[in-house]
Amino acid sequence: MYASTLNRMIFWELLRVFLLALTGLTSLFVIAGLVQQASQMGLSPQQVIMAIPLFVPSTLPYTIPATTLFASCVVYGRLAHDNEVVAIRAAGVHLFQILKPAIALGLFTTACTGSLYYNVIPRTQQMLQQQILEDPEEVLYNALRRDRCIRPGGSFEYVLFVKDVQGRRLIDVVLKKRVKVKNPETGVESFIGYDFVARAREARLRVDLEAGTLYIDSDRLFIYDPKIRGVTPWTGPYPVKLPDNFSGKDIKTRTMSLTWEDLGPRLGELDAERQLIEDRRADTLRVAERTQDPAQQQVLKLQDRHYQSQLDLAARIRRGVEAEFYMRPALAFGCFVFALVGCPVGIWANRSDYLSTFVICFLPAVFFYYPLLLAGSNMGKNGKLPLGLGIWLANIVTGIMGIALTWRMLRR
Repeated sequence: MYASTLNRMIFWELLRVFLLALTGLTSLFVIAGLVQQASQMGLSPQQVIMAIPLFVPSTLPYTIPATTLFASCVVYGRLAHDNEVVAIRAAGVHLFQILKPAIALGLFTTACTGSLYYNVIPRTQQMLQQQILEDPEEVLYNALRRDRCIRPGGSFEYVLFVKDVQGRRLIDVVLKKRVKVKNPETGVESFIGYDFVARAREARLRVDLEAGTLYIDSDRLFIYDPKIRGVTPWTGPYPVKLPDNFSGKDIKTRTMSLTWEDLGPRLGELDAERQLIEDRRADTLRVAERTQDPAQQQVLKLQDRHYQSQLDLAARIRRGVEAEFYMRPALAFGCFVFALVGCPVGIWANRSDYLSTFVICFLPAVFFYYPLLLAGSNMGKNGKLPLGLGIWLANIVTGIMGIALTWRMLRR
């Protein structure tokens, strides 16, 4: 009965400190993240306010583990500082009894974080991107203000450069169209070099979202085409296909926007795309072996390098999606690991103030756990470690440390 009452008191104190710290830390993360998004995307104050509810869930997998550790250190540090741990042992209660509330909190936060990753975070990421891309014209202007160019790559045929952006006016606009070379025998098309260059002293952008078209509206656009002698003036708006990342077509294919149920089908799509590239590359190599024309051989060699770069990119994208199967549970399980570490560390620290506890628990988390998580995940994605082992390495090492600290505390 005594242990049950004590456990309830400790659990509610853990929950109170956890919620208080979670509110404060999440607010800081949201403010920092939205300031960065607003500066990069040029969001208006109204867009920033509307984005807050959609931005909060994506910060919780990083704030929940840290606040779980903080709550455990604070509560158990107070118990040790007020000599309640000594009183509990003197009453004949085993110290493992007072660890049960922290274990319960760790399991609860792990379940909450895992459920957020299952559906809520991907859905809110999709909604956030859709909200930002409601006005793709403004997004394009902001991208040009920031980078002075738009080069989406992929299937997008054009590259756009500007010298300056003044309001809605683009100054000294250069538009380049990439060359699409078609293999006469295999029918495969690939981009190599540039087809023509168009230039205007001043232009404006106009987007037709329904048609998926971007218009470069200029009084006079001069086109330099190597196939045509001289310069060709173009009057009126010049139509360009709107890139997928500005039209919102790729929102549901981004890794963070994939629900847990969508990860498997997405891997299947990537495998099919990779197989298609490999088949086209094999056809090109067979044609290169048969042809005797040196010029044709040179074109085919360039195509082979292009296919190799496509295969490397496809492998990296697939590796990133595959990593989500391990990363999401690993980040969720980090809550339990931090709860396990927080109890013995708090009792050992014997502190009751927030500042000392903050330094004791957050500095190791910032300089040990997360760097190890990033290093392990990068080594896993690069093939230097098995993917699962690399991503779970931080949890494994920290969990062993937590078990060792807890065992030593219980042996005292």
